[in-house]
Amino acid sequence: MEQCSTPEDSSFQIELNSFSQAQSAAAHAVRYVANSEFNQAVLFFKDGSYLQFEHKGRESRWAKASAERTQADRACLGMSHFRLNALHLQLYFEDGSDVEFTL
Repeated sequence: MEQCSTPEDSSFQIELNSFSQAQSAAAHAVRYVANSEFNQAVLFFKDGSYLQFEHKGRESRWAKASAERTQADRACLGMSHFRLNALHLQLYFEDGSDVEFTL
């Protein structure tokens, strides 16, 4: 059996890419539900937290996490905006990533 060894060249490094905010939200989400008008929705996470969404025109458009310091809260704080319609719930994050959830 061969042994792993450290390369002689000390400049050799493995760069670890961290998850994007969208990848993190997708990895922790467990269920997405929306009402029949697709103007309210809830995204549930593994830790029991959830994000509520409402989009009833310009006068009522918001997202709210169920509790602070949860997966839902982290996702909410990182979001720049969202899209909610009959096709999907799409979350856009400040790091430029996005993720889509469908029924």
